Amino acid sequence: MQSKVITGALVVVLLAGGWLVGRMFSGSDEYGDLDVRTFQLEYIEPDAALRIIDPYVFGDRGGAISTDGQTGAITVRETPEMLSRIEQVLSDYDKPDPSVKLHFRIIEANGGQTDPGLEDITEALPKEVFSFEGFRLVGETVMTGIEWSEVAQRVAAGDRTFYIRGGIGEVRAAGDSGTVKLEVGLHADDGLVFQTGVNARLGQTLILGSAQPNPNSGALILVVQADVVRY
Repeated sequence: MQSKVITGALVVVLLAGGWLVGRMFSGSDEYGDLDVRTFQLEYIEPDAALRIIDPYVFGDRGGAISTDGQTGAITVRETPEMLSRIEQVLSDYDKPDPSVKLHFRIIEANGGQTDPGLEDITEALPKEVFSFEGFRLVGETVMTGIEWSEVAQRVAAGDRTFYIRGGIGEVRAAGDSGTVKLEVGLHADDGLVFQTGVNARLGQTLILGSAQPNPNSGALILVVQADVVRY
């Protein structure tokens, strides 16, 4: 009889122990079961991803994050609902740096007729500042660069040579709208013609500046149109 009582007690203890072990490994608590998922990152570093998703992981209920710099992965333990949110957040941030296409045109303002295709220049020029009659395309180039990069291009314009150098700053794009910060300088063989900084709207024809380095020719106008390269 005593043996049966002891055996029964052992069964109760073992069952209780198994229940506790199960609780430890399943991660169950008052907030629900905790799952573990590993997210493979393509473009951002694991440490950067950790800072982004840290507000979504609650250590007081067993949530945890670990990173692997060698494989570019981040592992998270959280509730299934929170893991779904983390997946969405990472998908919003884990993207390549935005590329910007810059279409530059160097235009000479003179008293003649406007070249075909330059009608947008007349509309973009502020009438209270400029009063040019005609426009001639001197040269143009298209450059592409990523956010926080520098671009440079030589532009041949008949018997003259120009150089456009600039920097692409912060890019903000949402749908078909957005802005890009630019620092642009127009250079000739004998030095800097002008330099300026601007916050350009995507798709906008923007007059960056004008100058008249040669008194025997019309004023030079540098125009840019910026667009984000979509993936």
